[in-house]
Amino acid sequence: MQISQTNDKLLIQETPGCLWIFGLLFVFIGGAFVFGALGGLADYDRQSPLMLFAAFSFGVVGIVAGIRIISRAPISHIVVDRFHSIVVWTRYGFMGRDTSVYRFEDVECFRLIEDRDDEGAEIWWLGMELVNGEVLRIGAVASHFEENERRFVFAANAFAGKQLTATELAFDELEDENN
Repeated sequence: MQISQTNDKLLIQETPGCLWIFGLLFVFIGGAFVFGALGGLADYDRQSPLMLFAAFSFGVVGIVAGIRIISRAPISHIVVDRFHSIVVWTRYGFMGRDTSVYRFEDVECFRLIEDRDDEGAEIWWLGMELVNGEVLRIGAVASHFEENERRFVFAANAFAGKQLTATELAFDELEDENN
């Protein structure tokens, strides 16, 4: 993920190219199996129908798996627009573009979503919690480093006015100590 800021807009974007390369690898290798099973093998005429069917089946499974990996990893652009008091979340994926617009009043806050990977290690996602309690997971790639995602959460919340800035938090702590 990358973050950039102008006077009125904060842009958080993620381009999961590593997942696309991984998905294309599945599609390429699966395609080679399908090509071979449909007559591309040099010794196609000597292969048993069972082997050709198995190669075709495994190839189709590989192609479907690759397309699924690619389709579940869209480019995500989150624009926090202070001037219009909206959050625009655009996803560019395999099947086209999807844009969602949320007013600041509909967004409770940006937050970390904690989960576990297949090996049991903790992973974190950038998330957006709506006023109605729905939590939306933003992005396709989780991070094993909590601080990596926390900086996006803090920046988005501070920019949208959903939490105090670091300076305001420090002054609040000083005031609490003085009282």
